[in-house]
Amino acid sequence: MVRSRRPLWRYPLFQIPLMLLCACLLIAALFGILGLGKPKVAVAIALDLSNSTYNGIFNAAGTVMAQEVAAVKSYLQHNDQFLQEPNQIQIFGFGGVVQPLTNSFQTDSKRVETELEQALKIPDLPIRIVSNTTDINLAIQQTTTALNNIQERCRELLLVTDGEASVSPSVIAEARQRRVKINAVVIGAEAPEIRLAAFSTRGIYLSSEASHLESLFTNRFFLQFNSNWKWIFFWLGSAWIALMWTLILPLERWIFKGLMKFEMSLAGKLAIGNALFWTVATLGIIWRLSGLPFLSYC
Repeated sequence: MVRSRRPLWRYPLFQIPLMLLCACLLIAALFGILGLGKPKVAVAIALDLSNSTYNGIFNAAGTVMAQEVAAVKSYLQHNDQFLQEPNQIQIFGFGGVVQPLTNSFQTDSKRVETELEQALKIPDLPIRIVSNTTDINLAIQQTTTALNNIQERCRELLLVTDGEASVSPSVIAEARQRRVKINAVVIGAEAPEIRLAAFSTRGIYLSSEASHLESLFTNRFFLQFNSNWKWIFFWLGSAWIALMWTLILPLERWIFKGLMKFEMSLAGKLAIGNALFWTVATLGIIWRLSGLPFLSYC
């Protein structure tokens, strides 16, 4: 009497990976729908307040500077409305000198906005920031130093400027050492050195018109800073690994042995080898692209 093989789904080697696959997909869906695992973030916003941003009348309506301020206010509104754990935010203005426009890093968006409005009304603010020049290096250095005092939060620098400027390699190295991401919006022409600074610290670089600043602040930077995509990516990667282990028996029985006519021992080794390969490769891809979120969520 010939005994037929048991169906695949009756083997633990198929059942256990399949259950893990379903669990990983369910967890990934929950993270995506419920927004679980969002990082705690500190944001230093550095605004270029040099002469070229306002053309004679400080913070006049319709100027680049006014667009910068409007974009910051939109970010603050989103910070207040859409996050259970708001970002800690401090705002700086810079020309040849960097001047804090708010007192400290705070989660109270309304208070930050009030302090910003009060600072912009200071009559000698253009003199304090030496608005006839622009020092990007100094802006990055001082905001990096300020962010370095913030513990247990992801450190994001969001810089806005309207012109190209050189960025010292030592300034970029300092930001990387202190785990500060340099994110930049350059209004108008491209700025290769600022772009390099952003990419070197795994930040975002954008070149745009001033009229698009508000949208960029809320739809790109706010969403990116407060995204839990690393967790979703991790759980989807884990689901892929579980899928590869689920396929061991189908590959061994239907492909390597049934279709290719390999011996049973060789077919089994190839199927397990495929699962091991994708396990190592997937973990390597996750590590390279985003890191493991339970080791570092920034």
